[in-house]
Amino acid sequence: MATAPSEMATLNDRRGASTLWRIVAEGLERDIRTGRLKPGERLPTEFDLAESYDVHRNTIRRAMTVLRDRELVRIEQGRGTFVKERKVRHHLGSKTRLTAALRDLDRVGERRFAGSQRMRVTADLSKDLKVARNRFVRKVETLTVVDDIVVSIASSYFPLPRFEGIEQLIEQTGSFTESWSQLGVNDYQRRESRISAIALSKKDAELLSMPRFHPVIFITNINVDDKDMPIVVSHTRIAPQHMELVVRFD
Repeated sequence: MATAPSEMATLNDRRGASTLWRIVAEGLERDIRTGRLKPGERLPTEFDLAESYDVHRNTIRRAMTVLRDRELVRIEQGRGTFVKERKVRHHLGSKTRLTAALRDLDRVGERRFAGSQRMRVTADLSKDLKVARNRFVRKVETLTVVDDIVVSIASSYFPLPRFEGIEQLIEQTGSFTESWSQLGVNDYQRRESRISAIALSKKDAELLSMPRFHPVIFITNINVDDKDMPIVVSHTRIAPQHMELVVRFD
């Protein structure tokens, strides 16, 4: 649970205030803007806030409505009120990179290695990677972390034996681009992105701090080298409260 408000409403405050909800709203807004209440953090319950400020719960509800209208909080039915996250706007294109988008927004972000395994291709992977069904791929799991919050999870499949050892390079560098470069791929582009929605698995729900079976954005990306040969298929699950996808038609 979030910490108590930084400044309680005093009797002197009340004498000079026309409305009590304004005292609550201004106190919580101050805590949010100074970082005392962090993005994604759940606020105390209506009951706890009413007790802290010594006001009626209807006053707290009015303050929450005002903060929501100011786009400082989001209210989830049955779960509570949360500090609204700062969304990352990720432009989808043939050359766009999420790391570049984070740098442009002055956000602290990184790709974290979360494990790997060697596996035989499925029918869908065989088609997307243009390899035979008896071939193997290296599956690499990564997390995209922004401001210490996991905003997406990706399962990426690299054809073998071409990219043997890529999991070690990704773990060391945190970069697909640098890892490919060390394996001889100096240029690549996005050939295709397929966007849909899926329900979260138990594991993904825990990593993204979301309710299980909550719908998330699901993207299948296919990247190719300069000879138009697929070098990876990635299945990415994105928490919609943290990231916004932008497709431009210039």
